[in-house]
Amino acid sequence: MTGQIVKIGVVGAGSVATSVHLPILTRRSDLFKVAAIADFNVASATHLADRFGIAEDARFDSAFAMISSGKIEAIAIINSGSHAKLVVAALEANLNVFCEKPLAYTKSEMAAIERALKASTGNLMIGYMKTYDPAVSRAREEIGKKRPRTVDVLVLHPSGESQLATSEISVKAFRPSDELIAGFKKEANEIAVEALGVEAAKAFGAEYGDIVLGSIIHEFSVLRALDIHITEVDYVDRWPRQERSESFVIHARTSDGVRVTIRWFYLDQYPMYQEEIRWVSAEEGHHIIFPSPYILRVPTKLISTTRRGLAHNAATFESYEPSFEIELVEFHKLVITGAQMSDPIADGYEDLNISQMIAKKICEIESIAIGGDL
Repeated sequence: MTGQIVKIGVVGAGSVATSVHLPILTRRSDLFKVAAIADFNVASATHLADRFGIAEDARFDSAFAMISSGKIEAIAIINSGSHAKLVVAALEANLNVFCEKPLAYTKSEMAAIERALKASTGNLMIGYMKTYDPAVSRAREEIGKKRPRTVDVLVLHPSGESQLATSEISVKAFRPSDELIAGFKKEANEIAVEALGVEAAKAFGAEYGDIVLGSIIHEFSVLRALDIHITEVDYVDRWPRQERSESFVIHARTSDGVRVTIRWFYLDQYPMYQEEIRWVSAEEGHHIIFPSPYILRVPTKLISTTRRGLAHNAATFESYEPSFEIELVEFHKLVITGAQMSDPIADGYEDLNISQMIAKKICEIESIAIGGDL
């Protein structure tokens, strides 16, 4: 590195980049300079480049061209779809890589990323913003080494448009061309077949990518931050089955017998995003309530309940510092010092293993032929 301000390139010009990452990266000009942007959707990239003052010669319709341009020292990969090829290319160029979840959809993708990281002088960090939330950190401190009897997760997930509609954030959308959409769908299907096999990819390949590894993965990361590592998946129900599933109930457990329940529901027009995690033992409980990730400066709440004799105490902690910003500050620290909170390869493999256990259980319950990585 040539200095403390990191020249970063952004891949992706969607709603999350518009409402979260670019505003934070631009405001934190003490840490970052947004030096380039790339997106196949040129209209979206141009709109954001104009809005955030990115030079005309630093706007790319190919992330690979941006990687080889020499204009950046680090890259934030926040586009939808598979990230593996971009992560590998960026690491091979010795760039520092911030990659939004998921890191990989298949075992071969994870193996390629692991090899590239070992050979690179760059660093890698996965975007699990909720693990950096001060409420999660406080819960981890209060729990210490104690073990729960059960951990229950509930997610009520409106559409991104519905979440943004209740905020003052303005996101101008540019529809990709039909050719780009067709290309994205083809690539997604090929990856799903590699991960699940032909029949399973046909039955729930989109849900595997968009829901399990696209959203429920956040719950895996928070559970991991609380030292809850799923090692067995006992049951999965999803509905409807004959079309795109928008409801999932997962029963799982850890190696030491902690029961974990995850209930995830996509509710298109539901008025408010809601995610709750309840950690419960015989003596105490910790309840984390997350707000919509699109809206910054809305607090995450932690309610910790303990009993002393006949009395009980319910203490509430609220964190207003945006976890997305804390996460990007940690990425800057990683670039400058090499210090990292967790191992991205171990985390990536754990996410993938849990997701494929869920997929395998769906196949078992619904009598779907297993193939691919399964």
